[in-house]
Amino acid sequence: MAGKRIDLKTVKSAARHRTAQASEREAEILAAAARIFGAKGFHAARTAEIARAARTTERTLFKYFPSKAELFGRAMLPALMNVTIEAGFSETEALFAQGAPSFAAWQDGLLRTRFEQTRATAPEVKMLLVTILTDDAVRRWFVDNWRSRVWTSAVAAVAGFQARGLIRADLPAETLARAIISLNLGFVAARLLLAPEAECDEEAELALTTRMVTDLLQAK
Repeated sequence: MAGKRIDLKTVKSAARHRTAQASEREAEILAAAARIFGAKGFHAARTAEIARAARTTERTLFKYFPSKAELFGRAMLPALMNVTIEAGFSETEALFAQGAPSFAAWQDGLLRTRFEQTRATAPEVKMLLVTILTDDAVRRWFVDNWRSRVWTSAVAAVAGFQARGLIRADLPAETLARAIISLNLGFVAARLLLAPEAECDEEAELALTTRMVTDLLQAK
């Protein structure tokens, strides 16, 4: 499949194929896996626990699903796509396309919206990251569509602010777009995905992140 574009139709087809239930026992295992993965995430969930919830043995579970990653993908991929991939691309694309009277206002709105969206779907986002790392088809589709939609919109937004003289124009729009995305996603990931229990003045951190991005991109 090298060089072949992986579109949403292709991934949905793969998802339908992978979630096809060959037997009543397999359906019971998938249902139990979806509940437990959804509640605990990939790493904390145990296949022995899933087998017990499905009223079967771990040995039987592995007859249907050779690995934990395969079971995870079969059970969770459709929900992950609906909650995080399809919605996430559309939302982020729209955020980058929004206009604002100042770069700081745009950056603040972008960060806060992305922060709250990630907070609302943090378990699904974590699972999506695991799926991207373990499923080649999903990863290729994700990267391809991220580049054509999110990245393109981000660069266009930055170029627009440069043309208005609101941010520095001595660097390429692509360079500045990478800096914006890195700083925003870095804060969101650190706060909500890596250390959600850590003490943090979120309002102050959000404001500081926007100030850092604004100062970095201040017009020369």
